[in-house]
Amino acid sequence: MRRPIQLSVTAAALVLLTGCGAAAGAGGTPGTDSGTPAGPGPSEPPEPQFSFEHVSSCSQVEAAVQPYIEGLVPNEANVVDEWGVSCSWETADGELDPANIRSVSVQLAPVERDAEAPDPSLVAQTEGGVVIDDTWVTSTGGVAFSLTLGTAVAGATATTVWVPGVEATIGGGTWDGYPALDGPAAVEVVRGLITQT
Repeated sequence: MRRPIQLSVTAAALVLLTGCGAAAGAGGTPGTDSGTPAGPGPSEPPEPQFSFEHVSSCSQVEAAVQPYIEGLVPNEANVVDEWGVSCSWETADGELDPANIRSVSVQLAPVERDAEAPDPSLVAQTEGGVVIDDTWVTSTGGVAFSLTLGTAVAGATATTVWVPGVEATIGGGTWDGYPALDGPAAVEVVRGLITQT
């Protein structure tokens, strides 16, 4: 039985735009017959949808987080199945180096087509919480935010990246001598793992 994938709080709304028809002509100009149904007006282009269906194993995910998992070993419970992706790397048995007393995790879950984006306001009001301003995320109608606990030398960061079709939760952080898996870095990891459909 797979472990449940962490999900963040949700709330937000999509804005729908509607057009209006033209009025009938006057002064001898033929008008539209009121009994004739109006033709379809211009429609909004569909929002992009994303998928991780091409990810078949945690080995693929490992390649995306390679700089951040040096010195760590894969978790035996790692799984990729029809419910999503849950891959993590942790401290090896007998490890004595304090720099390797850490973990990195990547979780991807499918999102229904009409699902609402999470509301990051609660995280934004929390100490260590940040709403990530990323052009790619915004352009897709998505949202990204992270929460960091600790110091600049050693801290744990949990980042949620939500785009239509996929919700990702990345756990990492900052450790002395290793690249920081902070919010912006987590966005790039997710961007590299998903594809537009």
